[in-house]
Amino acid sequence: MRQRAGDVVLAALFLLLPVAGLLSGPIYAPAVFSVAVLRLAWLAATQRDGLAMDRPLTALAILFMLLAWAGIAWSVAPGRTLSGAVQACLVLPAALAFLASSRLFPAGLADRLAIALLLAFLAGMVILLADHFGGYWLLRQLDGPKVWPTKYNRGIDYFSLILLPTLGFFTARRHWRLAVLLAAADILTIAAGRNTTAQIALPAVALTIAAATAAPRLVGIGLAAATACVALTLPFALRLLTHARPLIAPHIKPSGLERLEIWDYLSAHVVQHPFLGWGLQTARLIPATPEDMAHYVKATGGGIYAHNQWLELWLEMGFPGALLGLAFTLLVLHRAWGLPPGLRPFAFGAYVMAMAVASSGFEITTDSWWAALAASAALFALFARSLSATGG
Repeated sequence: MRQRAGDVVLAALFLLLPVAGLLSGPIYAPAVFSVAVLRLAWLAATQRDGLAMDRPLTALAILFMLLAWAGIAWSVAPGRTLSGAVQACLVLPAALAFLASSRLFPAGLADRLAIALLLAFLAGMVILLADHFGGYWLLRQLDGPKVWPTKYNRGIDYFSLILLPTLGFFTARRHWRLAVLLAAADILTIAAGRNTTAQIALPAVALTIAAATAAPRLVGIGLAAATACVALTLPFALRLLTHARPLIAPHIKPSGLERLEIWDYLSAHVVQHPFLGWGLQTARLIPATPEDMAHYVKATGGGIYAHNQWLELWLEMGFPGALLGLAFTLLVLHRAWGLPPGLRPFAFGAYVMAMAVASSGFEITTDSWWAALAASAALFALFARSLSATGG
């Protein structure tokens, strides 16, 4: 009975995220991590065998945490790096604990959970569309009279990450009408928002899914090669684009120009300390110099986070940090390849979406980001078990 209650809690979480998580992306962290604690408590009381942490992911998390703590020794702001190390030691184990506890969710419940998830995604879509066409009345109630529709951006990013495993499951089961309905929910949700990253990533995700359906090995190799290229060369490639920025600036919106300027002066600081970096969570303390600002349009001289996790890893943790990030992403791709064939293209699509989000926003230690990744991975694992058990 207690085990069943734990399964109900996990199912309730997955149904909460497409609605409450869409309205407020940061809610992913307390929701996912508190459920991880509850699930572990139930499992410890009811099932002492079968609960095991993912060893490769755990090893990478430990190495990352050790590097974060070591960085205090050479950090430009030891207090900030200490804070970042503590954050990493809270967030990463919590995400791993959620994955471990969700692995014991009964695969036989996957079909019913997928239908319930479809209804939750449709409910989230309807709420966002109603708020969009209603002048963001709901957002004003939640955030006050000063409305910023971009408040939905984080929720929209995470919405797609947890929708794609469900879409893949319906497709693998050949529930075509349900798959079309779910895909429409994703498209309309992204279209109704102001999330440029998701709007740009959506066609790339669709193309990835189509290509991976036809040639999965080629797509897997291509994603791995592209990731390695970005991970190992990004800061230095950005330095080569410095002179092209004034030519690009008139053709992009202000937020895009801000990104280019942030990446420009932060990549210059990577070059100064490429081996060990400046210390975790110190990007905000590296402002543009007066000489830099003479060449910028939007920069004010104040520090800001990198808006790109690969650049942040290089800036704050140097080459070892970039290598750990690369090892993590390649492991994720390897796990995606091991999924049932019908689910695999959608895992590749979710990977592309995650890389798009990681390349434009959120710090590497953002708690809700890791919670969303863990929730997406848990759904992929659950649906994979169900498909494998039924030969789907």
